[in-house]
Amino acid sequence: MENEILQQQVEMTDNTGAAAPDAGEHQDFEDLIRGPYKEAFDRRVQKILDGRLRTLRRENEALRHRQQHQQESARAAFAALEAAQQEVGAVYPEFDWRREVENREFSRLIAAGVAPRTAYEVVHSRELMGRAMAYAAQQTARRAAGTVAAGARRVREGGGRSTAVSRVDPRKLTGSELADIRRRVMDGEKIRF
Repeated sequence: MENEILQQQVEMTDNTGAAAPDAGEHQDFEDLIRGPYKEAFDRRVQKILDGRLRTLRRENEALRHRQQHQQESARAAFAALEAAQQEVGAVYPEFDWRREVENREFSRLIAAGVAPRTAYEVVHSRELMGRAMAYAAQQTARRAAGTVAAGARRVREGGGRSTAVSRVDPRKLTGSELADIRRRVMDGEKIRF
């Protein structure tokens, strides 16, 4: 079996060797391009080289223009950020555009043409929302305390005389009534029994 495989390999090698170009053919080509066809061959090679160089020059010029455009865009973006520092800083005092450009999402939004304030609000939306909610709760508590205080200063109807006095016995209050009173006290209301 091994002999048959070796025999087939030898035959394949013999057949492929017969099809190989003759070394003399290579020499004939060399003689032609150095001899009678030298000028035509040189012109053809020069034309190919000129075409490739022309293409390279065009690609280099296009690359140079793209780089210039990118540099100009970057300069314009940084100038816009510097100009926006005061505007955005007036609303968000912690805003510092130099620190913000280190954030990839902020930089991506600015590069896409989004206004600096909007980009800052998008990137920091969660923390800004938390602060807004805390501020709203604080303002609501102040208003409620003010309303309660204003009610205490109001002149009582009926000339200040009370026709019926009802006092609540604190020992008889339910758990939910006590919880309500605790909440009101935490909001600043004064409770009297």
